[in-house]
Amino acid sequence: MERALIIENLTKAYEKDPVLKSLNLDVPAGNIFGLIGPNGAGKSTLIGILTGILAYDEGSIKIDGVPYTPANEVEIKKKVASVLQPPLLFENFTSYEFITYVCEMYSISTHDLDEKIDSLLEYFEIEEFAQVKTKQLSSGSRKKLAFCAAILTNPKLLFLDEPFESVDVISIGRMKNVIRRLRDKGATIFITSHILEVVENLCDDIAILHKGKILAYLDSESRRDLEKDSNLNEIFEQYVESDAKSEDRLSWL
Repeated sequence: MERALIIENLTKAYEKDPVLKSLNLDVPAGNIFGLIGPNGAGKSTLIGILTGILAYDEGSIKIDGVPYTPANEVEIKKKVASVLQPPLLFENFTSYEFITYVCEMYSISTHDLDEKIDSLLEYFEIEEFAQVKTKQLSSGSRKKLAFCAAILTNPKLLFLDEPFESVDVISIGRMKNVIRRLRDKGATIFITSHILEVVENLCDDIAILHKGKILAYLDSESRRDLEKDSNLNEIFEQYVESDAKSEDRLSWL
């Protein structure tokens, strides 16, 4: 099976405090992959490393079969797009200027580009902000704008860090529709989210990250077996041993 992402023995520490501990992970190509974990598990650190924002201490990463090294960074970034939390925007650009600039960086053809931009802004109900500077947008509109720019680059691998945070319910449904379309066209989508219900309904494969390590990888087949008796929230709690939230601690209620 072709792999979009291969991580081997990835280690990252902040001032000798380990965040990722010899982490190993394979993500199949053409897959909507969900990474879940409690706060402090290392999800944002991992996304930061995979998108080139953070350096790592040890290990190796391959994206689309290419080692993620300084020599290959430009080649890899042409195939990858991301929407981070919070989104990274050019604050003094208008929404339209931001999208067109991102497309220029990826050398996206200008043929029908204006039409595509207009249709996306309208679909996500932010067309009225086309000429508004990004620093004036709400959190939800910023997230939707970053998402529009990312998908216009035609990525082979799309990283989405908490993509539905601050986004309205209707737009979440539309984002999920676009994500599925991208998957059906062959793209791989890597999602981190603390909204387990969204991950459960959207993702093909799911991995559970806890204390810097992958505790479980649940592909579609193993998920079907497990979810006969438990939902994802129950499975998640079993793996991370969330006894701090067990009901017996609330016996006083």
